[in-house]
Amino acid sequence: MSRRQLTRREIMRRQRTFPAGTLAALLTAIMVTLAGVAMQVEPITILTRALVSSLVVGSIVSVGVGVIRLADADYKN
Repeated sequence: MSRRQLTRREIMRRQRTFPAGTLAALLTAIMVTLAGVAMQVEPITILTRALVSSLVVGSIVSVGVGVIRLADADYKN
């Protein structure tokens, strides 16, 4: 009876992952919003800055965590 070996992608999908990118994006948007309100910036400017900064930081964190998990999976094997 032969068992099919799981691919690296399937193994990573099965692991429970913490949404670090989403958390970083939300915290970034909150901080940018609070800073904009404290500086009395117009609402559309706050919205634009919060959206752009959360997308950038969230993407960077997600890619970074993915690279770290991939390197860790190679290290364990």
